[in-house]
Order: sequence, then structure tokens, then C-alpha cells
Amino acid sequence: MKGKVFLTLVLVVVLLLTVTASAFARGGNVSTYRASLVELNGSGVTGMVAITMLPGQLKVSVWAYGTVPRKPHQQHIHGFADGSQATVPPPEADTNGDGFVSLAEAVPYSGPVLLALTPYRSAKRAGFIVFTRVYRGADLAKLNLGDVTINRRVVMIHGGYWAPVYGTMEYDEMLPVAAGRIVGPIGKSH
Repeated sequence: MKGKVFLTLVLVVVLLLTVTASAFARGGNVSTYRASLVELNGSGVTGMVAITMLPGQLKVSVWAYGTVPRKPHQQHIHGFADGSQATVPPPEADTNGDGFVSLAEAVPYSGPVLLALTPYRSAKRAGFIVFTRVYRGADLAKLNLGDVTINRRVVMIHGGYWAPVYGTMEYDEMLPVAAGRIVGPIGKSH
């Protein structure tokens, strides 16, 4: 069942990417980027992010599966101000040995939060998050795209259970549960 749902989600994402790119293409120069979300901290969260750039605006669409139902999940674009390549934090980022990569342990790899993808969403009952928003002006300026390309950044989803004390599980809104490096451009129109 989970496999069919995930396959359906992937097909919907591909269709939406195609429709989004063609719709934006009618408006002028457009570049499309993507990020494949991989699970962090054994969360089981996966998904896809589509980023479409037009002069003066950035459209971000997130589709995540496996998130904790009915809990808030923060999502951000992370990166480094100097343009260093942001990466998905590996398991070795767990420097304190507690079995989880905290946000503080992830930042040396992903960079700090540059753009909060707000409003944050609570996952649907089935563990899905679907999010789309267009950013302009001051929000867009936070990414410093004049000096650093978007494909030097990472998208990260937060919010999961972890065991800070043996035997107890707590929901942590900032626990990294999935991340993906932004790649592309995968499509460019004029």
C-alpha cells in the first residue's frame, strides 16, 4: 500500500513539475530546480521539492511523505552565506553519539536557515505535506541569489520523534527528518 501511495505521489509531482514549468515559461525566463528529499534520523520521510525561478520571484513546492500526522513540520532552505556547497548531513554528523543528528549537528553540513518556507504545515492524517508558495522581495533577498546560485543550497524538513532519555519519545519540531540538495537547472525557458 505504501509503495502504491508513494508511486502515485511521485507521478503527481512529475505532472505538477511539468505543468508548473510550462505555465511559468509563458511569463519569461524560467529555470526549474529540484531536490529529492532523503530521510534523516530514521524518520522514513521522503519526498520532492520543485523550485521555479523567474526574474524577481521564486516558487517553491514541497511534497513530503512519511511525516508525523497532525504535527507541525518546519521546512527551510539552508545554505552558507559565502556560497560554499551545502550538503545533506550524513549520519557521522551525530557528534554526541546519541543516535540522532540534531539541527545544531546538521548546520555544519547544511548551513543555517536562509529562508523559512512558511506558513509551516501540519501533516495530514496520512503523513503527507503539500506546500506551494511564491517568494519575492525581502524573502527572496535572504537567499542572496545575485551572488550564490540556488543549487548551492539544501531544503530541510523538520519535526520528528526522538528519545532524549532512554525509553521516552518526544516530538521535536526542529529535529531534521529529511533533506535534499537542490540540483539543476533541470529546465530553462526563455
